[in-house]
Amino acid sequence: MTPPARRAEAWKRLVNGLPDGFYAQAATEIDLSDAPKFADAIINNQVQGRTLVKIK
Repeated sequence: MTPPARRAEAWKRLVNGLPDGFYAQAATEIDLSDAPKFADAIINNQVQGRTLVKIK
């Protein structure tokens, strides 16, 4: 397992090294109520990138 200090450094590099719009471009944010619909799409390879589910 990677030591915590090395993990923290890797996350810091990701946050500081990528353009500001990267995460907005690489992820889709959905409401919890939309999760079942997106689950079907993910299983059927119809979704690319990350899907972030808002729970509040």
